[in-house]
Amino acid sequence: MPVNLDVLRQQPLTLIGPATQTLADGGSISVWRRAMELAIRRSQTASFIAGLAERLGVKPGTIKGLSRAERKDLDKRIDTQLKYLDGYEGDWRAGKMSPAQAMARSALYPGATRGTFYATRYPELTTVPGGGTTPCNGNCRCFLEQDGKKVYWRLTAQESCAGCVELANGSPYSVEGDE
Repeated sequence: MPVNLDVLRQQPLTLIGPATQTLADGGSISVWRRAMELAIRRSQTASFIAGLAERLGVKPGTIKGLSRAERKDLDKRIDTQLKYLDGYEGDWRAGKMSPAQAMARSALYPGATRGTFYATRYPELTTVPGGGTTPCNGNCRCFLEQDGKKVYWRLTAQESCAGCVELANGSPYSVEGDE
C-alpha cells in the first residue's frame, strides 16, 4: 500500500503548532525547543521507515531495526533539521521575527518529511521533492510517481519553481523496481 505523504506531513504539526503558539504567547523557549526536537526526530524517523518499507515492499510496522548505515543516514537527516532549528531559535531569541513569522517558519518543517521519504525510497536519485536542493528549497508540492523502473517527477498546479520544472522535464529517471 503506497504511503500517504500528507499523513507524514501532518504528524509533526501535532507538536509543532501548539508549541510554537505557546512560545508566541510568551512561553518558554527551552520547552518549545524540546517539542520541536521531538517533532523533528519523530517525523524524520517515520518518513525514513516509510520510505525504506516501500522500497523493500514491506509494511512499515515490520521494520524492527535499522542497519548502521541506515541509522547513520537517518541521523544525518535529523542533524540537518536540527541545524535549521538552531538558526530558528537564534532568530527567535534575537527578536528577528514576529509570532506570525514564527508560525510560518514552523510550518516549513513538515515539508522535510517528503524529502526524507523520497530519498530513502529512491536512493538512486540525487535530487528528490522536498529534499531542499531546488530553488523552492523543497517547499513545493511536487511528487514522484513510479512506473516500473522509471520514476517521473510530477509538478502540481499550486506551485513549481524553475528547478522543479527542469527536473520534471528531465524525467523519467531510472531506479530499481518491478517491471
